[in-house]
Amino acid sequence: METVPGQLDRFGDRLRARRARLSARMRLVADFIDQNRASAVSLSAIELAKEIGVSDATVIRTVQALGFEGLVELKATLASAMGERDIISIKMAATLGGVQQDAEHAMDYVIQEHRHALDHLDLPENRRAVARAVAVLGQAQRIAVFGIGASGLLADYAVRLFARNGKPAYALNRTGIALAEQLLEMSPGDALIVMVQQNIHREVAVTLQEAARLDVPVIVVTGQRRRALSSQCDEVIIVPRASAGDAPLHGPTLACLEMLMLGVAALTAESSLDSMARLVSLRKALRGGK
Repeated sequence: METVPGQLDRFGDRLRARRARLSARMRLVADFIDQNRASAVSLSAIELAKEIGVSDATVIRTVQALGFEGLVELKATLASAMGERDIISIKMAATLGGVQQDAEHAMDYVIQEHRHALDHLDLPENRRAVARAVAVLGQAQRIAVFGIGASGLLADYAVRLFARNGKPAYALNRTGIALAEQLLEMSPGDALIVMVQQNIHREVAVTLQEAARLDVPVIVVTGQRRRALSSQCDEVIIVPRASAGDAPLHGPTLACLEMLMLGVAALTAESSLDSMARLVSLRKALRGGK
């Protein structure tokens, strides 16, 4: 059990008060969540059920028996008790424990995780989704790329890739009310790429609402298919992340963005080559013609 000192532990309090009334299978679920809080925040009911060896219905019944309306409320309670920094540090500690302070194990871990994600990206369903996404992006006047946190850095990089290949692009990577100014940039005729992994937080929800208002097509790059997202977007590309208890790696998402960029560049080859020629010319001018 990992909590921030001084924070209320609502989950722990409810578990202690109600544990005796839980069935044996419910206690398995409750104890697993209690002992793996950082992982539980990242797992769906189906994934939790698979880890524990019970049905997803048992997971939901356990959550409700502990006094939570559903898994969303439970996850919010756990995350609040731990704090974002603590979740990240717990996952990093788990990852470092797995690689055993050894460079070779670290290499194996990264290669294994990337291979798993790229193999999944190579599945026929994902290939078709990428091809359809490229068609949508190729027809757009501009491309908006949404991502916050580490994905915000990827958004900046993706914008640079698209722009240098002749497709105007802009990033949506601020949080809170600062995102509102960036969203003013979005207009009909644009297309939107959204990178989101676990939680559909307020920034994601508002961005999707604005895209719907402007009739802007949405391409979602995510770690797992979710009905709530699927109903609000045109295409979903699944790029699985590291195991829920481990620190996330962003290389596979970057690879997906590069696939989209190259696909769009191939569709608009003439303008892409013109843009690259102009870039070379500007670089020569900045070097003083050398």
